[in-house]
Amino acid sequence: MIKRIPDNTIILLSSKTTSPTVAPVTGKPTVEYLIANAITLKNGQDIIGAADDGYEIVIKLHPGFADRNMIEVGVEYNGGFNFSETIDNHIKHITFRPTGANPDNPIYSIFHTNCYNRTLAIENNVLYLPTFAAVDMRCSSSLDASANNLQTGPGLRFAKNEVIGETIRTTQHSMIPEAAIIINLGNITRQSNKLEIIENTVRGKTSQLAEIQLGPENSIDIFRNTVTIDTEGITRYEIATGYAGRRGGFALIGDRFGGKVSRFKLAGNYIYVTTKNINISYSIGLALACNDFLGTALWNQYSEFRPVIAVDPIPLGTECQRSVSSTAGMATTSRPTLNQIVNTWTPINYSTASVLTGLTNIQGQLYFDNDANCPTVAAPAVIDTTSAGIDDSDFVTTSTAGLTAATTALGVITTLAVLLNL
Repeated sequence: MIKRIPDNTIILLSSKTTSPTVAPVTGKPTVEYLIANAITLKNGQDIIGAADDGYEIVIKLHPGFADRNMIEVGVEYNGGFNFSETIDNHIKHITFRPTGANPDNPIYSIFHTNCYNRTLAIENNVLYLPTFAAVDMRCSSSLDASANNLQTGPGLRFAKNEVIGETIRTTQHSMIPEAAIIINLGNITRQSNKLEIIENTVRGKTSQLAEIQLGPENSIDIFRNTVTIDTEGITRYEIATGYAGRRGGFALIGDRFGGKVSRFKLAGNYIYVTTKNINISYSIGLALACNDFLGTALWNQYSEFRPVIAVDPIPLGTECQRSVSSTAGMATTSRPTLNQIVNTWTPINYSTASVLTGLTNIQGQLYFDNDANCPTVAAPAVIDTTSAGIDDSDFVTTSTAGLTAATTALGVITTLAVLLNL
């Protein structure tokens, strides 16, 4: 039926269409919609759950479902763009249950995207993770997103969702999901204000929280998420290949060819992971403001000769959850101070890892509370921006004005462009 619905149409899923059942987990009456094939979203199509108060709209799989994904965007053009399609898609107020219909053929992703030229907004949903990811976003075509304001490439707004990872059982195996979100946009450059992961709750079993690969000069906003995940278990990939996959919170991947760095901006997040919090490959720009990290180690830097370059965190102060309650009378128009954007690190499960463990090459400063046992220094380090080929307009400056008090109250991770032997 959805295949025949035209572009730019809102599809409302009502709770009045059938007799509801009661969900064993939430206790809510549920109205279930079964899909027999993957839904391909056209330009401007939205799918909105329109449940009465107390009801829950659930999309599940028909027992004969044989596709790899539940909903697809941009898959019609063989990996290329259709730049005439510019109307966003919205998915709201729906529970997605991708497992259980055919235990011997579990699907890969809820949302799978190739190259497209609009924003996919996924908001206020409940997503039970399949074997691969809730969102699998990738584009192999090249694009300079700054060249034409009508051709800015794929966007994602993933906001206010509840993501739940559970052990997935087939007749032969038990496995955990790969990740909540996987983004691979390594061939797109100079894209900004198009990728957002904001105010989500992620809990349960998954190998990773998010694996994100960005091309040169791209950026992503990751704000105010609450994450509590257990990475213990084996994934579908590991069963198939026999190789150990990546474990942790974020996997942040820069440009492997050494182009200008992409910028990963994290603010106001609570990240509890039973392994490492942040895995880093290649050079990236990183801004951290008022995040709480808990794990066995904060860092795992794979490319020790490719530095992490600190981006000025002060502009992110307004994105912090505690930016109002902790600022004691600060006017809303005031520029946040370093004391208001400090991060925290807490080792768990008897780990003795410091805030520096695993971080081998950094240019600039990342600010952590002194309880994180990181060294305090009297002045910032010099950042050699020319060696990394970056624009330093919002990277940390070398000025020490106004930082004396801050550096006595904060732990500051700081180096010159050299490797730390820790």
